[in-house]
Amino acid sequence: MSESQCTLSSDECKDGNQSDWVTGTATAMVFLGAVTGQISMGYAGDVLGRNKAMTLTLSLVCISSFFSAVVPFGSPSNVYTIIIIFRFIMGIGLGGVYPLSATKAAEDGGDSHGNVNVTSASYAFFWQTPGAMTPWLLALIFSSTSLSTNLKWRLLLGLGAVPALIVVICSLWETRQQALREEEEFRSTGFTLNGQNERGLVNANKSTSSTLMGSEDEQLAGYGPESVMQMLLREPNVWRKLLATGGCWFIYDIAYYGVNLFGGEILKAISDSDDDSVSSDRSVRNVSQQQLIALGTGVPAIMLAIYMLSRIGTKMLQIIGFGFIAFCFVLLAALFYPLKENYQEALFSVYCFLLFSLSFGPNLTTFVLPAQTFSKKTRATFNGLSAAMGKMGAFLGVYIFGPVAEATSYPVVMAICAVISIVGVYMSFTYIDEKPSIDFESCPLQDASADGSNPIVESRYQQRDFHNKR
Repeated sequence: MSESQCTLSSDECKDGNQSDWVTGTATAMVFLGAVTGQISMGYAGDVLGRNKAMTLTLSLVCISSFFSAVVPFGSPSNVYTIIIIFRFIMGIGLGGVYPLSATKAAEDGGDSHGNVNVTSASYAFFWQTPGAMTPWLLALIFSSTSLSTNLKWRLLLGLGAVPALIVVICSLWETRQQALREEEEFRSTGFTLNGQNERGLVNANKSTSSTLMGSEDEQLAGYGPESVMQMLLREPNVWRKLLATGGCWFIYDIAYYGVNLFGGEILKAISDSDDDSVSSDRSVRNVSQQQLIALGTGVPAIMLAIYMLSRIGTKMLQIIGFGFIAFCFVLLAALFYPLKENYQEALFSVYCFLLFSLSFGPNLTTFVLPAQTFSKKTRATFNGLSAAMGKMGAFLGVYIFGPVAEATSYPVVMAICAVISIVGVYMSFTYIDEKPSIDFESCPLQDASADGSNPIVESRYQQRDFHNKR
């Protein structure tokens, strides 16, 4: 696409360069859209309900993906302007997926006592890595076809609407099925308890349709925006919790996106290509293969993290993960120049090892921790705020590390990221409280002891301690 839609000279576009306003605005709009979506859609998840908010945010992804592929025409400036506008809208949609998917998965896998299941949320998060690999796989496939460059980049942009559309349809179906089940339960219970005939039940059903159709989502929506805001302000230890969730996410994303958003430059430095155009099939094929290998390291990393999460807990996994990341950054910084000239394959292996560490530990725990930390009525909102804090760290990493790398070197950036990861170890150790936040109003056993402890929570932790001792 860079060569066919060129805003600079032909030679510069062959190297993958575009006008500063294109690269700068595109990145900024994606981040701004993501932060907007994380905050607004997280809040919508508490006000409207999880399913309705998820349907809304994924609908934005569908619409923006489709139109970013079919609408852009005209001069290169017009093409990039239209794409940037729709990528901003897509950023809102994708940003909203973070808090809603984590909250919904954790709650759907929870129990009737109000406890969430972070393992269920971790299973949902697993699919992020295969999702990140899919565009590179499509690019690799397209590089072996005779399709025009114009059609290739439009397909890459537009096909992103397909998985989002599938989830939207499934979410609508789930909502409908849940409403039908609750309607049937209502009719059965009403007949048994009240002795009403079928006609009376139908009339009663019509008069209470708003209650029937919403289920848990309607219970959440019943609080209203003002009530949710009041509960946000009353959330206990809110600032300490935000430091544990959003603060650690901020630290992690500085390192993660500081590397990944200019990962192509790192790959170029590791393995220089003599191809004269980044848009050629050969160049696309080489970069796609490298990215698939590098991103593929995230699959076993996430699987290992999910396995360890249920055994050592969120806090310890995040501490170990940050320490592992720091070690890998130091290793890459130390070996970058010794391996760069004559041992490029070895350097690429070390880079993949770094990506493995970045996909392990905090990559998972920062996603599931907000659902474990905050109470049900404000969970999606605080999850969105935490994700937005993380995205601000990503924004900082992208815009700070790029100039730092140009002014100094990649090893300096790696060393800074190592220090930042050590800060993440400290913050995780200091601020994370692994005991879940229980919504006692929805808990069927509300009796607490004189010291304020809850027997359900204490029993769960006693069982886990017994299991760990064994």
